[in-house]
Amino acid sequence: MSRPVLLGAGIATLITNSALFAFIRSKRNLRLLSHILLQSMLINGFIWGLYQVIRFSNNFSYTIGIICIVLPRLGQAIFISLNLHSCLIMSERYFAIAYPFRYNRLLTIGNLSIAVALVWLLPTAVPLVSIIDGIYSNRLTNCSVANIQQFLRIDFICHLIMLILATLLLTLLLAMYNRIIYLLKLSQLHQVGVATHGYSLSSGEMVDNSVPRSSLALRKKAVIQAMVVFTFYVIFLLPFQILSTITLSDFSYFRFLVPSVLVVRDIAFCYPALQPLVYAYFTADIRKEICAVYYKIVKSTRLQGRTSKNKTRVSTFKGASDMHLPIMTSNN
Repeated sequence: MSRPVLLGAGIATLITNSALFAFIRSKRNLRLLSHILLQSMLINGFIWGLYQVIRFSNNFSYTIGIICIVLPRLGQAIFISLNLHSCLIMSERYFAIAYPFRYNRLLTIGNLSIAVALVWLLPTAVPLVSIIDGIYSNRLTNCSVANIQQFLRIDFICHLIMLILATLLLTLLLAMYNRIIYLLKLSQLHQVGVATHGYSLSSGEMVDNSVPRSSLALRKKAVIQAMVVFTFYVIFLLPFQILSTITLSDFSYFRFLVPSVLVVRDIAFCYPALQPLVYAYFTADIRKEICAVYYKIVKSTRLQGRTSKNKTRVSTFKGASDMHLPIMTSNN
């Protein structure tokens, strides 16, 4: 059952990531520096979907020696890069909320290029190590279980590194967003003090330039967006990373966990298909453009429907007039 699920998830991943990427590129006002990381993640997601379709649509990846060894490690590299993209985007959103003035100075083509290059290049060490190890040990010629099990140690190291990085980054991000929530509450209390007493609650001094309520609302929405992405990441990806790392640490001892690992793997591999939908909904400017296109299509459809109804009425009226015209002529 897992192969049809993974194949369907791969096709859905191709559709959602390519659709959102094409939509962003088609709208000039969405071609912003702040969306470069998102576009890079969508390309990564598209490649991941392509990998899923290639690997789980046919048995050739399990019969050809170099493919059955290298292809899963290539998938690990793509998946690690996808995780790094998610953590990097959440970090970028944090700086945009917490340090808006510094964020504008840091958001440059050079810095973004370095960040994108790192999240793409660092995971490539996974397939490279597998290929080099396989060449020197002559294990790339067949897909026997003994040969594949030789790579379990590499798989364990990769999953362990991915789990450690994800745990550290998510813990750090959770702490940072808790700080933002705390600052937002202080800002709200500050506004209450200004509105009711005319002075700051923190210092008791007169305050003229308080944070606008619209700005606080935008920050709240940004925090909600980040927490939703964070929650999706924890629910879909962390169980697979934890269980797979435990299983690969001693495969013979934790073999009984394999069915559970396969279940959470299917769930984790569905996440890249849902990820573009989450970002499209919770990114304000993208959601606004999608709604504008939707309302434009609905308006155009309604207008076409009204036009066709009017044409039908006119044609019916003309037909009725033509039927009555000879009768009137004969009477005269």
